[in-house]
Amino acid sequence: MEIRFQPALLQEVIDSFAEKTEREGDPTYYNEFHEFADPIYEKFSLDDREPEFKKLYQHLFAKWGFTDILTDAFVEFPDLREKVGIVLVRGVLKEDGEGVDVLRRWGIVEEKLAKKFEEKGLKGVGIKLIPRRFYDPAINRYLRHELTHISDMLNPAFGYDPDTKVGVSPGEEHLIMNRYRVLWSLIVDSRIARGGKDPMFSREYRLREFRSWYRKISPTQVESVFEGLWQTDYLTHAELAEMAQDTIRVMERAVEVEDGEVPQVPTKPMLMPGFPCPLCRFPTYAWVEDLDEKVEKFVLDYIRENHPGWDVEYGACDRCVEVYLLRAAGVV
Repeated sequence: MEIRFQPALLQEVIDSFAEKTEREGDPTYYNEFHEFADPIYEKFSLDDREPEFKKLYQHLFAKWGFTDILTDAFVEFPDLREKVGIVLVRGVLKEDGEGVDVLRRWGIVEEKLAKKFEEKGLKGVGIKLIPRRFYDPAINRYLRHELTHISDMLNPAFGYDPDTKVGVSPGEEHLIMNRYRVLWSLIVDSRIARGGKDPMFSREYRLREFRSWYRKISPTQVESVFEGLWQTDYLTHAELAEMAQDTIRVMERAVEVEDGEVPQVPTKPMLMPGFPCPLCRFPTYAWVEDLDEKVEKFVLDYIRENHPGWDVEYGACDRCVEVYLLRAAGVV
């Protein structure tokens, strides 16, 4: 399996890490970078510097251990190492752009590269990360969680179908897809925890998240239903999709829980950072909540007219709220 890093990402990681550690009182990496970088400015013309800096960033990226982070992450997934031929790692500017997915179309070059490996019976995986993720202590948990998703997607038994259609309206689709993500992430973290590894989020966090998206389950039942899911070894794509659409299917997973305490949890959906806005469908970190208190009724009615099935409890991103405020007022 081959792992390739976007050159611009290497530069961003090295530059930001050296500056960060120098600001925090450790000039080791900053000084080492300039030990190699300064002679490049002195010995090479402007036109010849780029390839020299490219080699420098590749060298330091490997020497400072950033390459090993990805390599070590895949060690836990021997099944992926057999199925994946190429891993392309690209940088993004914001957290809502991060993700790990089966490589489809990032561009003409990447698509052609992926096809070469597909001809050999192998898959391409794309990973998008913000530069500072490489020196975030949680990166191992993050990659373990995301690569477990990839492992599921490449497992024929899981039956992953990215084109599955759910919901009869944008609002309903938004609810179902977020429930699907919550259920799948819950199952992934429970499997990781049972395997003796650190999950992305704790059981308590996943319980709060689950309760917020399944409000029809009574407080007296939520613990037993969640525990039944947490103990489940595996769910297929079809089973997850069905449970995301039908609460009864979720409640069938309930198990007996002795002295189970029902946590104090929100009674409305958790608007998670990075989840897509139900109006524009783009991932957002800028949710506007309590819309019925912050936005006038005629604006909310205008949004409902344009998005049947949507309601204030599903929230919206700040940009959509601003746009619909202007549209409802007849400004645009």
